[in-house]
Amino acid sequence: MINRQHVSHAIAQLMPNIIRGVQLDFFVKRAVTQTQFVVLIAIHGYGRCTMGVLARNMHVKMPTTSGVVDRLVRAGYVRRFPHPEDRRQVVVELTAKGQAFIRQFQAVIRRRWEEVLRSLNSEELQMFHRVITKLTQQLE
Repeated sequence: MINRQHVSHAIAQLMPNIIRGVQLDFFVKRAVTQTQFVVLIAIHGYGRCTMGVLARNMHVKMPTTSGVVDRLVRAGYVRRFPHPEDRRQVVVELTAKGQAFIRQFQAVIRRRWEEVLRSLNSEELQMFHRVITKLTQQLE
């Protein structure tokens, strides 16, 4: 009988295969490190957040977060500005270039999934879509 551990193990094995190739080609062409990518994804998830929230939720120290954000600001992916109500806090958000980066990454991942999903028949695709939709709702 298949249980959650079996499924989570299968997903853990699948994900590196999904992102293999995407990672090197996509990040190298854009001169973005994996650490910078994780920060971009986090900022994208928050929409806009303070540096403190970003550092806490990523479980890293503020100087580490500041260094990564500094590089992303210089590269044009992130904008940093004082919090409108408390100027001691710094807010970060994606620029248009940062938003485009996320969309481009999503498009590459989508194409990779389309390649993988070719092996499923129509019924399997429908079942997979139902499961993915349910999981997405759970995570939101």
